[in-house]
Amino acid sequence: MQFRNKMILSFFIVVSLTAIIMGYSYNRMMSRELEASTLQSLEKMTTQTVDTLDLHFKTISSIGYSYFSDTSLQKFLDGPADTDNEQYYRNRLISQKVQNPLISFIAITRLDGQQMSSYYYYNQNVKALLDKEQAALFDKASEMDGFPFWTVSHTTISTTVTPVQSVSYIQLLKRITMNEQHPIGYIKIDIAPGVLDNIFPKPQKSDASKYYIADRSGRIIFTENKEEIGMSIAGSPLFTAYKQAPQSNEYVNFRYENRDKTYIGFYERLNAGDWIMIGSVPMDQVLEKVTSFRHTLIFIAMISFVIAMLLASLIAAGVTRPLKELNKKMKQVEMGDFRAAIEVKGKDELSTIQHSFNKMTAEISSLISKVYETELLKKEAEIKALQTQINPHFLYNTLSTIDSISSIDGDERVSFICIALGNMLRYNLNGGSLATVQEEITHLHQYLSIYQIRFSKLFTYEIEVEPGLEDIIVPKFLIQPLVENAIIHGLEQKVGNKTVLVRLSNLDESTLKIVIEDNGVGMDPAMIELFHRKLSNSNDIVSRQSSPRTMIGLANVFKRIQMYYDNDPRVEIYSQPGAGTRIYFELPKRTA
Repeated sequence: MQFRNKMILSFFIVVSLTAIIMGYSYNRMMSRELEASTLQSLEKMTTQTVDTLDLHFKTISSIGYSYFSDTSLQKFLDGPADTDNEQYYRNRLISQKVQNPLISFIAITRLDGQQMSSYYYYNQNVKALLDKEQAALFDKASEMDGFPFWTVSHTTISTTVTPVQSVSYIQLLKRITMNEQHPIGYIKIDIAPGVLDNIFPKPQKSDASKYYIADRSGRIIFTENKEEIGMSIAGSPLFTAYKQAPQSNEYVNFRYENRDKTYIGFYERLNAGDWIMIGSVPMDQVLEKVTSFRHTLIFIAMISFVIAMLLASLIAAGVTRPLKELNKKMKQVEMGDFRAAIEVKGKDELSTIQHSFNKMTAEISSLISKVYETELLKKEAEIKALQTQINPHFLYNTLSTIDSISSIDGDERVSFICIALGNMLRYNLNGGSLATVQEEITHLHQYLSIYQIRFSKLFTYEIEVEPGLEDIIVPKFLIQPLVENAIIHGLEQKVGNKTVLVRLSNLDESTLKIVIEDNGVGMDPAMIELFHRKLSNSNDIVSRQSSPRTMIGLANVFKRIQMYYDNDPRVEIYSQPGAGTRIYFELPKRTA
């Protein structure tokens, strides 16, 4: 992919991610807030509706109780018919209905069926329907034995004679004396259907919300659709979810699924009877504004993406044009034309790069001649060095001659030293950078035996190798430089017996543990800290001429370990002044 396309793609990805993350976050935030706001509105609306209904029911109950406790009415209903009293109570009922808009119809019925009401039914069909219904209500009122109850019944309104269903207050009337009480009739007060309609929220054109007054069994007491009054919603998803929701006298909301759609359901209990105000609102209706906002956001994002791509193309062209020119000139340099130069325009970072390229080609042209001269001088120096170099085989043969002469004269120490030094020289000349543990230990024995002759009885050494490690491959001259440091810097300055211990053992199945100890003069904590700091950057140690020779030797060993094993070795140095030094490190096991 070209750099220009990468820039455009990167710009597009950044803009896209930013827009997506911001849009998603804002959409979730708006959804939660709108949902919370809708739930609060539903709770407020439901609570207000329930409070209003309870107030209306309480008002009607007060009116019904006023007739129930009216002793004059009790005497009138319990006695013989009296035309004047009957007309009085009829006018009172009519006046009660006219003065109270809550009442659609109010009637007092004797036990013999004679009725005084606020409205007379001239239509025989309506009268027959209401008389049949009143008989059933009287039976229920008799069962309640004077306790009032609410139920669904038919009523009429002044604008039409067609009966409609509404909510009615029913109570058995009794003649109550000091000695007894007995039924004398019952009172029925119908609430005006229009009053109940006004309490319920008015639906919008696209409103799919449902609101019901229902009893605990799921029978609809009242709803906006009068045809549904008296039906049951017990098997509906709304009522099933209501049964599973927490039961409380306060407002409760819940969620349920119906035909792959999510709804918010809610309910609150009424004080009248065993009724509840229950309803539901579709979730998509709650989030309608969020959906509209999402569509607007997508449209704005698409326009932003188009503008962003155009800007990215212009910016990328401004960046890639100088780079293409630079690439063209660099190919000329690759072909050997160091006279290639770029015309610098502007003062931005790309202009700086172009200027540096021109300077670089000029420097290369100048350095080429210098490199040729330097190479010639280097070749001459190497030739002279070879001419003055002593042949290693000549040195080995000379040691053999010294060994022969010392054997003739009877000095076995000189002969032993020559043989050991010759073996060490041969080990060094064999070539290669790797050796087995056995070869390295043999070389170390020869090295330490020479020092043992030098220090006589004051020097002893011990080499311990755990069986099975002889064929492990390690870098050549791994242990000898460390032992040399221990002798030169730790033991030569010590007075008395000098000891070196070298131990190779298994740490685990894949790791070799090497320990080198001496009983020399030791080091102070500052020197140990310097060792650890220097060993952490062996390149720096080797490059500094001012570093102590022992540091350079250690750095050389651990640098070779690092190069051979491709990781930093674990190195620990323990030392105390006058108590000796212990060097511990671990290596991975490798075999041929």
